[in-house]
Amino acid sequence: MANLDPKDLSHARDRLLDVATDHFCANADVLGLFVSGSLAAGSFDAYSDIDLRVVVRPERHGWFVQNRRNIPMEWPGFLFNEWMPGTRHCVSHFAPFNKVDIFYLDAAKLVPSPWYRLPTIILHDPEMIVAGLVEASRELPFTVTADEVDISISKGIAAAHETFRRAKRGELVYAQTLLDELRHHMMLADDWLYERTAETTVLAKFDQRGSADVLQVLGNSYCALEADKILTALSGLVANYRLQVQGLHARFKPRRPIDNDLAALYVISQ
Repeated sequence: MANLDPKDLSHARDRLLDVATDHFCANADVLGLFVSGSLAAGSFDAYSDIDLRVVVRPERHGWFVQNRRNIPMEWPGFLFNEWMPGTRHCVSHFAPFNKVDIFYLDAAKLVPSPWYRLPTIILHDPEMIVAGLVEASRELPFTVTADEVDISISKGIAAAHETFRRAKRGELVYAQTLLDELRHHMMLADDWLYERTAETTVLAKFDQRGSADVLQVLGNSYCALEADKILTALSGLVANYRLQVQGLHARFKPRRPIDNDLAALYVISQ
């Protein structure tokens, strides 16, 4: 395993941000450039990535999205991209162990959002577009919809059921991956129930903010690749998830019968 010096990682990340800033600021089609995430919030460490947002002219937005994989390849230390078709961002990895997540935003489609009231470092804003967006977003609250809760409960219960089914069949590797999906929805539920809505789509650093009981249950659920141990882990997770589901119903009133959800969880809690 490589011996990564935290100071070297931090210096390399600073250099990468300088390269990206110089690249985009030199382009007349870039109307704004800002950093969000842990770097802006001051909660970063040597392993934190760069969350970069690039505001571009509407008529050129398509070009930037189309070339989102090519642009970082021109920068020193490039290793590889991770990306998905149909998206407007790309995560690019660089030597020695850094990465930058770049979103391309159409200037004509920017609207105020509670996400823009989170800590932001503006790097380039000649027409004050980003500053105006941040100001207009300052008082907007984070909200969680009943539909979002409905979807999460469905997926959480389905993951629990499928874990049980696959463990009983001896499909243990798959069962382990399904336990992770259940854990994901338990983490979402914990954030929602404790109004940590700024983190509802970002499960990183849950170790630092999660409720003590949920963290303990999650920690105890990691087990060997054996059917009985997977089922025991599932039972512990489901016992806590039942309480979360009850709390979600009480708080968000999703359009689904609570009795059905509790019955569905009871089936696999034996």
